[in-house]
Amino acid sequence: MKLKSSLLSAIAILAAVACTKENKGVAGETGCISFAVANDGAVVEQTKANVSDFTTLPSAASFTIKVVNSEGAAVYNGTVADWDVTTQLPVGNYSVEAVYGASDIEGFDKPYFTGSQNFAVLGGQTTAVSIPVALGNTIVRVTCSEMFRNYFPEYSFKLTRNNADIVAFAQGETRAAFVDGYNFTLEGSFTNAVAKTTTFKKEYTNMDEKTCYTFAFDASNVGGVKVTISFNDTVEEIDLGETELND
Repeated sequence: MKLKSSLLSAIAILAAVACTKENKGVAGETGCISFAVANDGAVVEQTKANVSDFTTLPSAASFTIKVVNSEGAAVYNGTVADWDVTTQLPVGNYSVEAVYGASDIEGFDKPYFTGSQNFAVLGGQTTAVSIPVALGNTIVRVTCSEMFRNYFPEYSFKLTRNNADIVAFAQGETRAAFVDGYNFTLEGSFTNAVAKTTTFKKEYTNMDEKTCYTFAFDASNVGGVKVTISFNDTVEEIDLGETELND
């Protein structure tokens, strides 16, 4: 059963810098903004987890932000690090979107974070704006039990889409991949000690973002050799027949 994970405690915040007297401008006409990125790194998984369990979290300064005014005109598009907190903006309502990575950039250590916030510029003041962001892609990992590894001295897995490779899980790979969960196919190949190879291929669609899916492969020889695949509270079985794998 999937459980909600605890909220990631690390929050990256840029220090708020007040407008100086020299660049304040006329009170009531312009104001300053400082931006912070509050990273909710929690993910849903069968066991509690955070994004930081699977990759290094980006710093607040590495996020790209786009600031638009109430008329939809862009007033800034760049990194948080390059934003000048002494910039004078006309008073009024604004919105800001923060992004790190992209949904179509997939693989190991490729998290995609996104979030937005509305805010108002007040005359003669510096307003601190915190932008909540969360994981926008899906985490996939593959695990193999000791019994599976004993039966199959050679194995590998990969994710594909439209017959193109997304990411390969080589034998012994423990890292998780960050992918666009709308569609992918998991393919596997495992070879026993007498060089008999079995393959597995299945398509998955509409996987939830901000969620880690684990494909757990196990093997048994009860009533013939079988490979079981545990995923999303379901178990799928591949029957390899009566032949002993190590014969």
